[in-house]
Amino acid sequence: MERMRLLLTGLLLAFLPAALYAQTSSIRAKVLDAVTGKPVEYADAIVKAESGDVSSDGAVIATGIVLDGSLDIEKIAPGEASLHLLMIGYEPLLMPLTLQKGKTLDLGTIMMNPSAETLDGAVLAGEKNPVTYKLDRQSISASAAVTASGGTALDILSTSPSVQVDAEGNVALRGSSSFLVYVDGKPSPLEGAEALQNIPAATVDNIEVITTPSARYKTDGDAGIINITTKRSRESGWSGLLSTSGSNQGTYSLDAVLNYQAGSHNFYFGGTKQEIKSRSDFHQEKTTDVSGVQTKSIADGERLTNSITNTLKAGWQYNDGTHHNLSLDFLYGMTKRWRGGDMSYEVDRNYHGVDHAFWIAAHPLHDEYDSRDRYSNSKDLFQAALGYVWTINSRSSVILSNRFRYDSFSREYTESNMIDKSGERQEGTRGYEDEHHWDCDGSLTYKLSYGENGHFESGYQYTTYSEHGNFSFKEWDSLKKDFFWRDDIYNDFYYRRQVHSLYAMADDRIGRFSYDVGVRADRVLDYTDITIEGTSRDIKRFDVFPSAHASYDCGKAGTLSAGYSYRTIRPGIWNLEPYITYEDYYTRKIGNPDISPQYIHSAELTWRKSLRGGNSVALTGFLRRSTDVTDWVRRPYAPGITLDSLVNAGNQTEKGLEVSAVLKPTKWWSTTVNGYLFDLDFMSACELCSDRSSWTYQANWINTFSVFRDMKAQLDAHLVGPKVLSQGDEKAYAYADLALRKPLLKDRLTLSLVSRDVFHTARYYSTRYADGLLSVTRIRPKYPNILLGITYNFKSSKHKSSAVTSDLFDGQGF
Repeated sequence: MERMRLLLTGLLLAFLPAALYAQTSSIRAKVLDAVTGKPVEYADAIVKAESGDVSSDGAVIATGIVLDGSLDIEKIAPGEASLHLLMIGYEPLLMPLTLQKGKTLDLGTIMMNPSAETLDGAVLAGEKNPVTYKLDRQSISASAAVTASGGTALDILSTSPSVQVDAEGNVALRGSSSFLVYVDGKPSPLEGAEALQNIPAATVDNIEVITTPSARYKTDGDAGIINITTKRSRESGWSGLLSTSGSNQGTYSLDAVLNYQAGSHNFYFGGTKQEIKSRSDFHQEKTTDVSGVQTKSIADGERLTNSITNTLKAGWQYNDGTHHNLSLDFLYGMTKRWRGGDMSYEVDRNYHGVDHAFWIAAHPLHDEYDSRDRYSNSKDLFQAALGYVWTINSRSSVILSNRFRYDSFSREYTESNMIDKSGERQEGTRGYEDEHHWDCDGSLTYKLSYGENGHFESGYQYTTYSEHGNFSFKEWDSLKKDFFWRDDIYNDFYYRRQVHSLYAMADDRIGRFSYDVGVRADRVLDYTDITIEGTSRDIKRFDVFPSAHASYDCGKAGTLSAGYSYRTIRPGIWNLEPYITYEDYYTRKIGNPDISPQYIHSAELTWRKSLRGGNSVALTGFLRRSTDVTDWVRRPYAPGITLDSLVNAGNQTEKGLEVSAVLKPTKWWSTTVNGYLFDLDFMSACELCSDRSSWTYQANWINTFSVFRDMKAQLDAHLVGPKVLSQGDEKAYAYADLALRKPLLKDRLTLSLVSRDVFHTARYYSTRYADGLLSVTRIRPKYPNILLGITYNFKSSKHKSSAVTSDLFDGQGF
């Protein structure tokens, strides 16, 4: 009898959950953007026991979240109910439900419309959520960044919680400036901040920041990947966009694109012509003690940067809607980026331990000079890209891509001049590095869907980069009053880097849990042939890089996600150059052919939640551990002269917290608060560096106002925290930008006005020190800096305004 009782109890416990489950209902649906047709990500789904207004307090009986456009909610009490879909940037959606016991209600495809608000009788286009989060990335909306009007992709990024624009306009992600730039999923022909500066904001739809990239992506860069998604017309016939902007500091930009859609074929043609200028007041005090001569120099003047881009682009895409999707893209043009300074120098010398008479005759105790230094990098480039997707069936596809770039001519030019107060040249140099570049990368990928939500993919990727050229140098002969060639410095060089990669990825969604895992193997071949004795190298490396991401929908408690990635920073081939180049007469640089790659473990944990009224909050904790950190260190080289060289400075650990909150206190005001706080511990392995530990921070406060009718105003406040360097530190500073944007002619024409550093509070202050060296630098941008932007588009309501950016400071590297 006891045995029978236990058996019945066991059967009851085994079948009770199934019996209870049979008494409940479930729903499923596909959720798409009504304009773009793309899957909606991370919309909140709430099931209430009775239908009603979205803001009503009816009993919540189930919750869920839309992942990759799919909605699945189980274990719902049967009966009459209502489904509420909520997401910032979209109209709230209400749908009545009739749920039956033990059955799944298939709602089919649900289309969510971009939001619109009514104010003073005018309809305002709803702004997208400034930052949205996906499994392995955050997506930054270009349309939400009003202060980017008249600007570039670099200005859009400044609104991200992870991004900092440093003193020379370079981008740092969580403190690192090493990242890859992609445009529409393809590698950019330019790199880093230069690539971002050459993409007008008017052409950008959104920017994805991937801080822990999965194994399918290249492993270069500890900060991850920035992928810029550009606007593409989806309308039949002709459409296009024309944008132009200019500033009181001489910056201008003109960008145009024309698109034609006919059935399965799409053609586009466009071009960009821009010149980005920035100017800063510069002050530097540098003290060196070398060979018994203590030299203190004080430099005062102006530093300048100028970035010129003239490009043409064209492309064709064929998509039959079933099996074949083929695209061809071409880019041709030139880029030139130069920087320089016009300075007044005062130099004081103190001689100890040397023949005073000899040195004073050549270098008096006190000197005054005027200095003029210039650096430029010019390129004539061509790029072609091919992409092909073969959809074999509903579960498998093959993807082929290839990109080729050729720089028919590239020249790096450096110039330094020292003129005394009588107008006579005392010192001078000229450096010329003439090169030809070509690089190519491609991939072959197979994708397979399994189960209901699972995917597997594997592939081969390759990258090859080569350049050959020569470096020549001449300097001033004060006796002959002429320049002479330094034959001992001249050299020819050939560089080649090849990376061959195999990778495999798997991802799936099981109920509320989503994940992906992957592994990548890289074979790197570096070859350098340089005429300088002992500097040629033939290096081979093999590395394995794993990655993993997971996400769990916690219902009303929000969404929890985690990510891990192992990455590397391989020094650019140009960092291996073992010869001295000049930033100015008193600042010189040299590469290192024996520099080792930096390796990085990155991990993060994120909680995010959408709240009522279009509000949301996200918290991310992150950890980054780096070995063989590469950095430029400064040392005294000669009396009054310093040399910057690339070294493996040591190991570094960074850990911190990142916060992002989107609030809408009223119908006419929305505000976003972004910030991070992190601790940096640096352990030196270089005699010129020292162990450092400090906390640093950054905060952005972005306020968008509906002024009247459809005019928008935006005030952005930025606080940039102090930064620890391997040889010193940088102080904190703050600045604010103000912008107005006004659409006209039914949104076809958009006018924008932007004032950078509107309160003139930006300051840059850095200190570097080492044995025999103390260098203090102060920089302040010129004021005012006002930009006017105009954008016109036809047959497409998707296009927004744009602008030209400029570096906040100039001269950080001096």
